[in-house]
Amino acid sequence: FSKTGYAPDDNSSRFLTCSDTSTTRLIIQSDGDVINHDNSYGAISDVSLKQQIVDAASQWDDIKGVRVRKFKMNSDVEAYGDEAGFRIGVVAQELEQTSPGLVKNGTELDGTTVKTVNYSVLYMKAVKALQEAQTRIETLESQHADLLARVTALES
Repeated sequence: FSKTGYAPDDNSSRFLTCSDTSTTRLIIQSDGDVINHDNSYGAISDVSLKQQIVDAASQWDDIKGVRVRKFKMNSDVEAYGDEAGFRIGVVAQELEQTSPGLVKNGTELDGTTVKTVNYSVLYMKAVKALQEAQTRIETLESQHADLLARVTALES
């Protein structure tokens, strides 16, 4: 799929295009971005394929410990210098401190062994923490309303 001496890191070149008789369904851009017809990304998740299904434990502390960072990729700086764009994400070695299960070791990339992050699980941890935050907010709102009612009654 790659041509010798050709490495367009952009969205105007395509690495892979998947089309059927009616339209293009999937595009992988030369910079690695993935675009699909329905803007849908998923995983096999049917209940018939699972067992021992229980609510996940709190993710509050794990998510609080995630350092969301702004950074430039070395390869972008090498290619574009100061014009290289910033990205947002995590650093595997930092995430490993709070959520080691999200980091995989040993991926070969351009002759170097690097760590990778399972972002799809990180996102689900964030959803669980958001649910916890919603519950905490609703509790605080209820307590606040009760306190306001008590203060109003006392002032009357």
